[in-house]
Amino acid sequence: MPFWKWWTSIVVLVLSLGYVQYELDILGFVYENDPTKITMIIAAIFLLATLRIGFLSWKSQFGDPDIYAEKTPQDLLWFSSDVVMSIGMVGTLIGFLIVLTTTFTDIDTTSAAAMKEVIGTLASGMGIALMTSLMGLITSIILKLQLVMMENSNEEI
Repeated sequence: MPFWKWWTSIVVLVLSLGYVQYELDILGFVYENDPTKITMIIAAIFLLATLRIGFLSWKSQFGDPDIYAEKTPQDLLWFSSDVVMSIGMVGTLIGFLIVLTTTFTDIDTTSAAAMKEVIGTLASGMGIALMTSLMGLITSIILKLQLVMMENSNEEI
């Protein structure tokens, strides 16, 4: 029954994301406020890994029940769950670098407009840092949850 557990978790995830998207337009916010597009890279890796987990779950339930005899498919997927978190941390560092390298050069403290620009740059860099970290952590947790469900379902067979 590993495929149906995976399918149920994906349906719940998609419905939850759909509700959040409807209420907050979170995808538009992330797309507009991440000029590095690191969150899109994380989302793409997450999507590919999730589809692979679904395929392996389906194959285990309906095709070859011994698909997990070799650890290669799971090892790559566990690695991808760590990769999304690591890419999120790289995005955090890039956000901090944007803040530190562009904000504090030639600040005119007498001009209100210049100070507003500095604050805007600070907010943008910190937003990149926090968005990429959050995206990396959330996708890593969801991937690990899927992998644990898949491996536990395989042990029950």
